[in-house]
Amino acid sequence: MGVFAVEAAAREHLEVRRDGARQSLSGEIVVEAQDGGMLLRTPDSGLHLLPARAIASRRSDDQPFALLDREALTTSLLADLPPGFQIHHSTNYIVAYNTTRAYARWCSSLLERLNKAFLVFWQKKGRPVASPQQPLQVLIFGDESSYAAYARRDLGGPPGSIIGYYSLASNRVMMYDLTGLQALQAESNRRGSLADINALLALPAATPLLATIVHEATHQIAFNCGLQTRYVETPLWLSEGMAAFFETPDASSTRGWRGIGNVNPMRWERFQENEARGRNAPLERLVADDKLLRDPETAIDGYAQAWAWNFFLIRWRPEQYAAYLGELAEGPLLVASTPQQRLALFRKHFGDLAELQADFYRQMNRLQ
Repeated sequence: MGVFAVEAAAREHLEVRRDGARQSLSGEIVVEAQDGGMLLRTPDSGLHLLPARAIASRRSDDQPFALLDREALTTSLLADLPPGFQIHHSTNYIVAYNTTRAYARWCSSLLERLNKAFLVFWQKKGRPVASPQQPLQVLIFGDESSYAAYARRDLGGPPGSIIGYYSLASNRVMMYDLTGLQALQAESNRRGSLADINALLALPAATPLLATIVHEATHQIAFNCGLQTRYVETPLWLSEGMAAFFETPDASSTRGWRGIGNVNPMRWERFQENEARGRNAPLERLVADDKLLRDPETAIDGYAQAWAWNFFLIRWRPEQYAAYLGELAEGPLLVASTPQQRLALFRKHFGDLAELQADFYRQMNRLQ
């Protein structure tokens, strides 16, 4: 299935109840349950999971569904944001921001470099990826508090230490201006020009922050280029480990991120420490379910292990990895797999787990 195809289909017009209020939605039905619940795709690329009880009324017409063009999407995005936001356009992105234009431009440049490199990488690996059908939406808030207020509606609570995230539902990436963080300002009080931003974000304290931006933007590209499919089950170790593979910062670059496929020092060091202490989980446990990455007590370790396995499979099993990604992307929408099904699909593409794990350690032990 990959990216949802834009086909001529009757549009649905719904009145829905959400959080005690009524909302009008129009779009195409992607999946409809027997009880009348549905997954609705709106022209801004939003995907709305609507239980039957939330749908107050519905009607359809014979007009074909179509995604919004750049101008209409920009208008729709601004209408959904508090006053004061401006827009910066680039080839593949619409960046809405209420911080400095220089910072919006800096982020846009980073995202465009990632976008291009990501597509070229997977094309060389044999995956049929393509540029998104619609510009990707990115929101940059001027400070942490306004970002947190907006994030509550997506995350169901305060974002805590999360400095940015990608929403499967809205298809947007949300973040805030990192140059205003006290941890960085304590080392440099410059944040105005592009040169100042480059200098500030080249500081060691900025390394994990930049990695987070690239990590979340990687999710957005992957779900919009045909590599992964929103609301098709993707094992968390694969999705998050792949994003960690691309997030690897480059301290030698004045632009914070430059390449793909280098060893990720933050994840690698954590993995090695856990391996020395016997704390890394067996491969079977990592593949069978998402608990290791969802449990707050094991998530950091799980992410490190997920990076390590994605690094190994992408580098030393590229054809099998690409085929595995392809079969996952073609899976059914909104259907959860059992642990046995997940393990069977993994074995189908990568073979015996014990042999694979033995080769994993042989190769990873050679890394410096």
